[in-house]
Amino acid sequence: MKNLIIAFIFGLMSQLSFAQIDTSGLTQKQINQLTSRVSNMQKTNGGNVSADIRNEAQAWGELGTNMGVAIVSAAKEIGIAADQFSQTSLGKIVTFVVVYKIIGKSVLGVFFGTLILIFGYSFGIWMVSTRRWSVLKYEYVPVLYGLYTKKKAVLYREDYDGSSQLFIGIVSIALSTVVGIALIF
Repeated sequence: MKNLIIAFIFGLMSQLSFAQIDTSGLTQKQINQLTSRVSNMQKTNGGNVSADIRNEAQAWGELGTNMGVAIVSAAKEIGIAADQFSQTSLGKIVTFVVVYKIIGKSVLGVFFGTLILIFGYSFGIWMVSTRRWSVLKYEYVPVLYGLYTKKKAVLYREDYDGSSQLFIGIVSIALSTVVGIALIF
């Protein structure tokens, strides 16, 4: 699954390889060097990417076949048809277990990696952008001509630069990036 995501990204990025290059400002020697470099790059890259994608798709197809074989064999053990078995609660549980065994870790990695990225970035941006930890001082304001006093918060900072918040925010963003990407890929 991870390789298919990477192949999809490479497919999107390959659209850039079909762009036309404006060579009107180049000399003939520079144009010849450019075309020779392009041909060398094409020779070294070759068809490895498409072969890798085909192999990955074939592996996923085999996984689907194996999943079907596992469900049919579980249905044969009970003695009923596979489509009837998949409609029962036991069949649904067996299907879930087989699917989890095949692709469960990848799906969970993508799910939890995305959550870690979202929450880590949110926490890091919140730490960098807010100044919540400041020194508070209270002042008592008379109300109704001094019948009673009301407590009012006055915010002030004494030698507060916020560098610790900035450090924690940056570390949170960096850590969530590393852990989230590692879980996804």
